[in-house]
Amino acid sequence: MAKLKLKTNHHSYVPIALVAPDNYVSEQYRKLRTNIDFSDFNQTIQTIALTSTIGGEGKTVTTINLGVVYAQSESKTLIIDMDLRKPKLHRGFNLINKVGLTDIITDKLEYKDVIQTINPHLDILTSGTKLPFPSEFLMSKQVKNLMDQLKKEYDRIIIDTPPMSAVSDASVISRYVDGFVIVVASRLSHSETAQNVIENLKANGAKIIGSVLTRIQKKDERYYRDYYYTYDEKLKRK
Repeated sequence: MAKLKLKTNHHSYVPIALVAPDNYVSEQYRKLRTNIDFSDFNQTIQTIALTSTIGGEGKTVTTINLGVVYAQSESKTLIIDMDLRKPKLHRGFNLINKVGLTDIITDKLEYKDVIQTINPHLDILTSGTKLPFPSEFLMSKQVKNLMDQLKKEYDRIIIDTPPMSAVSDASVISRYVDGFVIVVASRLSHSETAQNVIENLKANGAKIIGSVLTRIQKKDERYYRDYYYTYDEKLKRK
């Protein structure tokens, strides 16, 4: 594993929970972690995928910071970029996305040589070389075998996936994870679209852990804070 020194980042994918752990927003990510951990008393949620209805809702930055706060709890954590069409995870950690997930499979590389280490508790697996048919790749037996290996190595695996309204990749990924968190942007997402995303995931056997509401405007602060985590009680009763 290559050990990397993290530099302070100034773009929108900055891992704020890492560079400013005492920040108010960092605290909200820790609350998100706690709510996920207590969402199911029957099992530990080891593998978590995040998706959204459309692009620009804060899915990747939420993935990055959720992985960071799990690592800060001293869980051995791996963040994987499975958004093979528009990968952005590497930007948050100033990594070069030269080799990654796809190259482990296509070039038969050892995953331990490809995974990049941020600190003793946090590793990153970038997406790697772009492929022409991402969905078919993600459905492959080789990806399943890799995920089975990684689950033996890590306490938590956090996965960034594409927006559901664009492609079906997130539904394919559902076979590898314990549950999904849906990221929804205030005043950007339509409730009907978000409900369709949830129903599509459920139809593929995915468990919906909950949702994160992002991009709250000043005028809404009497109802919400910067980041708000909620369970969908209607779904939980079904």
